[in-house]
Amino acid sequence: MILMYIITGALLLASLIIQGHSSFDVLRIGGVKPDLVFIVVVYFAYSFGSLYGEVTGFIGGLLHDAISNSPLGLLAFPKMALGYIIGFFGRSIFKENLFTVFLLIFFASIAKGVITLILCYLFHQGSLSSITSIILPESFYNALLSPPLFFLFDKIFEQELSREGR
Repeated sequence: MILMYIITGALLLASLIIQGHSSFDVLRIGGVKPDLVFIVVVYFAYSFGSLYGEVTGFIGGLLHDAISNSPLGLLAFPKMALGYIIGFFGRSIFKENLFTVFLLIFFASIAKGVITLILCYLFHQGSLSSITSIILPESFYNALLSPPLFFLFDKIFEQELSREGR
């Protein structure tokens, strides 16, 4: 179990480094980078339940806030809230179907983007054009990357998933 927490932290940190460092701008397509931290949060929520998703989302979001210029909590709240919601309903969704994973990440990314946009409006930094220029392309990009990443994460956590009966 402790090894699982260490690997979770390592995955969060690796995704944060890839997402935040300028040398990984080669991942940028059309000016949009995938939210790798969010994909990791959704995986943990989906596979291990709401508490694990919520905690992973909060920690990952706070770390993401720390490396960005956003107010503290702006990126943490949507990741935490969606980590809880996906973890709560995630066990009732079939994970073996790649299209289901694609749709889950796509709609969860849209929800994250809308929640973040609403929070940006509270800080007077929001723009409605962000929906078409950032939220939808990022959601599609996240959804394209999620099935292979979920497969890789399933291989990493195969023993823990079999212990939980998944």
